[in-house]
Amino acid sequence: MIRKPVVAGIFYESSPKALRAQVEKLWPHPQPQTHPCLAAVVPHAGYIYSGRVAAGVYARLEPADTYILIGPNHTGRGERLALTAEDAWETPLGRVPMDKKLSQEILKHCEFIREDNLAHREEHSLEVQLPFLQMKGRPFSIVGLLIGTWDMKIIKGLGMAIAEAVGKTKQKVVILASSDMNHFENLEQTRRLDHLALQKVLALDPDGLMEIVSRENISMCGAAPAAAMLTAAREMGARNAAIVDYATSAEAGGDEERVVGYAGVIITP
Repeated sequence: MIRKPVVAGIFYESSPKALRAQVEKLWPHPQPQTHPCLAAVVPHAGYIYSGRVAAGVYARLEPADTYILIGPNHTGRGERLALTAEDAWETPLGRVPMDKKLSQEILKHCEFIREDNLAHREEHSLEVQLPFLQMKGRPFSIVGLLIGTWDMKIIKGLGMAIAEAVGKTKQKVVILASSDMNHFENLEQTRRLDHLALQKVLALDPDGLMEIVSRENISMCGAAPAAAMLTAAREMGARNAAIVDYATSAEAGGDEERVVGYAGVIITP
């Protein structure tokens, strides 16, 4: 089974030539130094809004054999912890195979995961990451996971399962949490709330992230994916986190009263 793109022509260009040109324009020049990386937070809005931030992260990642993509379930369809079971995902730049072996290893270690293509069918948060990875010019595979719950037992259970599964493979694996930051408040408030959430990410604190998001009512759609990623990264030896870039929708000509924030963060040993 091949999962076809659903937001090509909406979130990013739909023709291969135009998409390559779009990503190349967003890519930082000159090319920054790449770093060994365990995990990252990357945004998932339309490329005109968050593409620069996402490209800044991808330009700095050393290539991996497999990327574990964890995103929020915006549609609410399907299982609360959904593992894609397709054979490959397609974008205008070609097909990306699933890492079936690693997927099954993660599934084996987490009782809450279910294979569920329905949850992924119309979801954009993982799809928009693929063209950036494809433009890095090296073959890779992916594991696709969506979280539709705020239950920390489930979220941390996924993180622990990922760490255990990655520890059993000889491949280089990077975990990517797909998330935009606060949504639809004014520019000052959005920056303030985003700062609060990002401080917990930089502290590698999954519990603190979920607590501050809940207490301050921060509408960070990928808080749960970020918490799962942080749980896994800490188990895998993460010691440092750094913000690569931060932007808001207002900078792309958007309304300063209804702003969305975008952050790129790299997690390293």
